[in-house]
Amino acid sequence: MDILYLEWSKVDEAIWTMCDLIKKDYDFDVIVGISRGGLIPAVRISHIFDNKRLLLMEAKYYKDIGVRDEKPQITLTLKKEDVLGKKILLVDDVADTGVTLVAVKEYIEGLSPKEVRVAVVASKPISIVKPDYTVFNTDKWIIFPWEKMPVEKRK
Repeated sequence: MDILYLEWSKVDEAIWTMCDLIKKDYDFDVIVGISRGGLIPAVRISHIFDNKRLLLMEAKYYKDIGVRDEKPQITLTLKKEDVLGKKILLVDDVADTGVTLVAVKEYIEGLSPKEVRVAVVASKPISIVKPDYTVFNTDKWIIFPWEKMPVEKRK
């Protein structure tokens, strides 16, 4: 399996580029970051947009590199009043298969927001979700800088 290691500077540049795209056509109300991978991009985006409201959802699909569960498990959810009638920016690190993004987006749409758009740092051609905002497009397995320490299992 080919692996792409992204450095902090590349990720930060990508997030700024993505925010420039978002600023041009989407005035969202709430950011929803998907734990764990989407948390750092979501926090960066919230700061770039002067701390718009940031909420968290947790969805687990991958157990290890290339090893998935049967379907995503949403283990931390939102309250309907947090998103009802609002424009949501759903943020994750990567649209890999897109299955997690579909599950989370459908969950949020069930809470009656005005609109949900998806922003990811990277997207893969196999993804069933075509993000509204993305910068990197690759078919490689991506290791983000915040993943390096756990992946290397430092002692």
